[in-house]
Amino acid sequence: MTARRNWDDREVGEALALYLRLPFGQFDQRNTQVRALAARIGRTPSAVALKLANLAALDDSLPQKGMGNASATDRRVWAAFLQDPAPVVAAYEAQTTAAPQPGFSETALVAWESKQDETRTAVTKIRRGQAFFRDMILTSYRGKCALTGVDDSRLLNASHIIGWQEDVNLRLNPTNGICLNALHDRAFDRHLISFDDDYRMIIAADIPPETKKILSRGIHSQIKLPEKFLPDPAFLDHHRQRMQARSTAA
Repeated sequence: MTARRNWDDREVGEALALYLRLPFGQFDQRNTQVRALAARIGRTPSAVALKLANLAALDDSLPQKGMGNASATDRRVWAAFLQDPAPVVAAYEAQTTAAPQPGFSETALVAWESKQDETRTAVTKIRRGQAFFRDMILTSYRGKCALTGVDDSRLLNASHIIGWQEDVNLRLNPTNGICLNALHDRAFDRHLISFDDDYRMIIAADIPPETKKILSRGIHSQIKLPEKFLPDPAFLDHHRQRMQARSTAA
């Protein structure tokens, strides 16, 4: 009988990278992304699906919890991700970078690998992990604007609550993001709108009446909460303080 092989940190990191960009209801061994990861790390699709469900048990913001069988390794990798997301982002990039199809010449393969190295270097210099953050936030919000329900990804942004330039350590924190349409994202980024503790939109006092009407048109009474990773209340409080400071200085 083959001995059971425990998951190591790298494998759990790979699974976490997929968990963060896969809707809760798609943790299924028949899912093509689950099967691709299984082949990548030498696990069965059913083992990967089970690991995703175990990781869900660590997400306190989930209305529906996972299986509750998270291992010590799962907990360690999850905690490490919140402190330093770089290894999980690297796993995400590896999973989502399309490799050459069979039939590529060796020369083309070398050129492709070289190009990937150049691209990774450039991405590292220019907001490394933005695509990862966007995928993670849009997945958590079911691909819809939390305020309006707009579901065209071309009109959606993963909005940082505490801005990209404000805190390097929070740039890829999943509780530091809200999915918003382009208009409300711009207003949120400029601290013209914010959200209270009940997730209802607040509009800055210095916004003209007609603009207030436009911003308020067709929105939910409060944001539609994500499937995973609720916005951190402390981050929202910080954002409201920034909005107040901007209004006072204006």
